[in-house]
Amino acid sequence: MMPTIKPHGEIIVIEKISHCLYGLEGGCLGEQRAKEARARQKEWEIHEHKTFLVTSKRNRVYEPTWHKRKLPEVNHENHGRLSSLKQMLHRFTSGIDVGDVVVLEHPDREGTVCKRVLGLPGDIILRPKHDTFYISFKHRDVLEVFEDDKGSGTSEGSMASLSESCLEIVPDGHIWVEGDNSVNSADSRHYGPVSSALVVGKVWFRIWPLRGDAFMVRGGRPMPPKNAPFTGSTVIPAGCEGENI
Repeated sequence: MMPTIKPHGEIIVIEKISHCLYGLEGGCLGEQRAKEARARQKEWEIHEHKTFLVTSKRNRVYEPTWHKRKLPEVNHENHGRLSSLKQMLHRFTSGIDVGDVVVLEHPDREGTVCKRVLGLPGDIILRPKHDTFYISFKHRDVLEVFEDDKGSGTSEGSMASLSESCLEIVPDGHIWVEGDNSVNSADSRHYGPVSSALVVGKVWFRIWPLRGDAFMVRGGRPMPPKNAPFTGSTVIPAGCEGENI
């Protein structure tokens, strides 16, 4: 799978103002973000449960869903709605949020890296253990345990993959970043959460080379084909208590 931005030979445009003005979406404190998310979740469930009672069939059990919808995967099919004028204006007038492609100073050496933001303060990260990082073809199963829209539930394979994962919580004032090409990227899975102070800016579009979609939109990471290895982390939003994401 080709990375969204290659480490060499690419010319990109970076916007450096909005993250200085607005910081991190929802705040930089994990506990505060979790409390506010729970309050919004309670309001959402009241409305959602009323709708469920009106529209559901008999013998169905209400299962609450998370109030914030999962971002559409970044691909050619979804690029149009993710790059709409409304979405672009919102991105310019908001802080760093999940789905943003950012350039940041490397936490361990000189230079910069370009990664996608997957987690904010208080978010729970399930990442592959380092001893299985490069040989795991099943870590996609972990993602499906929490993010499967069809609600197929856990399987023997997915639970086995959970045992190959490590759990981390993004600390206050930090973000979790990963490359879109999970099997060939050095990112937070290697050096941990990154201070938001290291962010240089949001990537808006690629000038050169002329390939794919030039605009770098805020969206879910692009996923490889089902038969391809995936070693990316799974992120559970701050405040989530088992709701379907």
